[in-house]
Amino acid sequence: CRNDKMDKAWLKEIKYAQSFSNIKLSFLRRAKHVYNFSQWLKETSPDIVICIDIISCLYANKARKKSGKQFTIFSWPHFSLDHKKHAECITYADYHLAISSGIKEQMMARGISAQNISVVYNPVSIKTIIVPPPERDKPAVFLYVGRLKFEGQKRVKDLFDGLTRTTGEWQLHIIGDGSDFEKCQAYSRELGIEQRVIWYGWQSAPWQVVQQKIKNVTALLLTSAFEGFPMTLLEAMSYGIPCISSDCMSGPRDMIKPGLNGELYTPGAIDDFVGHLNRVISGEVKYQHDIIPGTIERFYDVLYFKNFNNAIFSKLQK
Repeated sequence: CRNDKMDKAWLKEIKYAQSFSNIKLSFLRRAKHVYNFSQWLKETSPDIVICIDIISCLYANKARKKSGKQFTIFSWPHFSLDHKKHAECITYADYHLAISSGIKEQMMARGISAQNISVVYNPVSIKTIIVPPPERDKPAVFLYVGRLKFEGQKRVKDLFDGLTRTTGEWQLHIIGDGSDFEKCQAYSRELGIEQRVIWYGWQSAPWQVVQQKIKNVTALLLTSAFEGFPMTLLEAMSYGIPCISSDCMSGPRDMIKPGLNGELYTPGAIDDFVGHLNRVISGEVKYQHDIIPGTIERFYDVLYFKNFNNAIFSKLQK
């Protein structure tokens, strides 16, 4: 990193080391990081190095050669490779942990063998609470949880455009903040739907807000152009909330079983999105909220950590 301004709260009670460099020339800055890392490798002699961003795969590979140490390098990216610089650097890792089947496909498109990739997903905890739908005579209640980007990745514009074209009564509750917060609010006013949209801003415990203030939810909505592995879908389904999501790269298709725990539509296909919304608003399509948590069993943390450990240690034994 270039400075010491990063949020280190998550590192509390964890032993860690870091490398600083204020060098402006990128190739010299990278050289310093590689050198610092190689020295750390000589001191610690790890069995495994896991790289959570792409450029780190290159750093780790160079530092391994420089240090003379032998260890296994894993990549573990948490984002779509098609929307990141230096994506080719992922090939410098020996093995790969993919958080979705879509990211596995992106890795293979860059020449990585399927045998060297383990799809591990991301975990969610089992909940004891089910968030029910509103009563039949009440408006549909939709939920959005996440960053507010008007277009770009999150495409909140599509969310508003779709809801504006629906028939029937609905409310939209938005939990989240972002650089386009005011722009999104202004667009809701432009469309004349501002009375139907309730804004909560950023919340440290969004699902407590859902349980204590919103209380009933028809479906969570996600209109993203791309994702890594959108955990908001899993969190919603762990509470029994169905999800209507774009079938974007990547993640939603791994979680959503159409007709059972939600629906998928092609990103940008607003007509299809509106169709799903109308069928839910009218009651033509109904979901059994109490069975939805069981549809995501493979993502619960107990099974996740077992699979994650198997992915790591099976490769070390080769």
